[in-house]
Amino acid sequence: MKKKNVNLGFRVVYSLFLAFLIIGCSKDNGGTPDNGKGKDQEPNLPRIQLVGGNNVYGYVLDESDNPITNVVVTDGFSVVKTDDKGVYQLKKNDQAKFVYYSTPAEYEIAVEATNRKIPLFYRVLSTATSPQQHNFKLKKKASIDKNFVLFGLGDPQVTDNAQVGRFTFETLEDIKAELTGISQPVYGIALGDIVNDRDNLLNTMKTTMGSTSMPIFSTIGNHDKFAASPNPKTNDLFENVFGPTHYSFNIGDVHFVCLDNVVFSTNTTYALGISQAQIDWLTKDLSHVSKDKMLIVYYHMPVRGTNFSTRTQFLNLIKDFKEVHLLCGHTHYMENYIHNVSGKQIYEHVHGATCGAWWRSNINGDGTPNGYMIYQIEGTTIKDWVYKPTKLPRDFQFRLHWGNMDFGGSYGLFSYGQPSNTLIANIWNADPAWKAEVFMDGQKLGDMILRTTAPLNQDAWSKGYHIGVLNRAASSYSPATKHLYTYQVANPNSTLKVVVTDRFGKTYEQTHVNIVTDLSSAWNY
Repeated sequence: MKKKNVNLGFRVVYSLFLAFLIIGCSKDNGGTPDNGKGKDQEPNLPRIQLVGGNNVYGYVLDESDNPITNVVVTDGFSVVKTDDKGVYQLKKNDQAKFVYYSTPAEYEIAVEATNRKIPLFYRVLSTATSPQQHNFKLKKKASIDKNFVLFGLGDPQVTDNAQVGRFTFETLEDIKAELTGISQPVYGIALGDIVNDRDNLLNTMKTTMGSTSMPIFSTIGNHDKFAASPNPKTNDLFENVFGPTHYSFNIGDVHFVCLDNVVFSTNTTYALGISQAQIDWLTKDLSHVSKDKMLIVYYHMPVRGTNFSTRTQFLNLIKDFKEVHLLCGHTHYMENYIHNVSGKQIYEHVHGATCGAWWRSNINGDGTPNGYMIYQIEGTTIKDWVYKPTKLPRDFQFRLHWGNMDFGGSYGLFSYGQPSNTLIANIWNADPAWKAEVFMDGQKLGDMILRTTAPLNQDAWSKGYHIGVLNRAASSYSPATKHLYTYQVANPNSTLKVVVTDRFGKTYEQTHVNIVTDLSSAWNY
């Protein structure tokens, strides 16, 4: 079985599309970067008197030049609020690169342009120690978005223009189709590894992601950091394109926080970590947020099961909010992990990758389809979430196999190692609140059981394609799979049906005719 190549027609169409996207995207409103030169004193605004050695200052105003009070402003180290005149001022940290604000819930997320909806809430600071003024204008919303939809995009991780094309014409095309059916306000978050060690594609991806109707925030991943060998990789090139890598904003009753949790010790070695400087900043940022709000913290690498020096500080800072959710990517597989912090349940959503197994197929290494998450947020609760498989229906939430099937090709065969009457269900978005029931002739036979030990801790179907057909390295393409369920069917017949119910009561069905026995859908939609 051979993987399809991107054909010449696609390359021509994509090249024209890319050229269109890159043509002069003007920046407007909210927080236009000014290359560190500061803003001239705007007419009719009183000159600000600096105190205590402060050297970064300015106004935060609405569209009618009225002051906005209590807006949180930061240089990534100090955190201050605007006064009753809309004035902020602080002393710039020697390491600060930006001054930026945390968008209040009453105001719109400012974006670069109508055709590049990447949030723009910051200004570039001059390296000089002399005073510099940076003013911001915010546009008030007609009403606060108490109910809204959030898209979570894990790991686009593009290596070349062909993969940018797949992200554009598969992922974004699918997202845009979903957006047409949503009447509520919608926001997006890209969870790192925007590119795959290709700094020349950062701006291309920024333009591409900004082409939808929703603003998309971004966090930094390990493949978004760069430095000449042997120096440890840094955030510099990413920040030159996307701005700050730790920041916050508010939508409705939700406070969002972005963190950088990838730490390089050499040019090639990295580990999960949240710097003490970010913890100190987070402490100050959260001091301005009421504990009756929902807190969503997002970053690149999963925190679950990993020890790092500031782990206890981090979890203690976030645990007391009314509801807390953590969003991340990195793994190229799906996992829903529930932390217990001093009796508080904190849900960590580990997103499957939009690129799947690095664009080698249509699936992640655990068999999860390429795709993204959609969250329905109401007040201080996430009322619903669903994993949307790219170019496939929303109700495609699991895949069925028989336990004795061999999958693969010239480079090896792989099996679940189970009897021929064992039904395997790969339910990628499952968590402890989900259930899977088996029916035959209209009668329930029983419940499927989650299996997490070998050989049912890896997906034989995805290994069959990635390793057996494509000859990819097993170390990268056979991750732990934590959502395989089994049930032994004594005498299966054509009326066999599996009904899966998620934690919100929504049901999904597959039948005997949907049992997957070949690898065609691993590479062909």
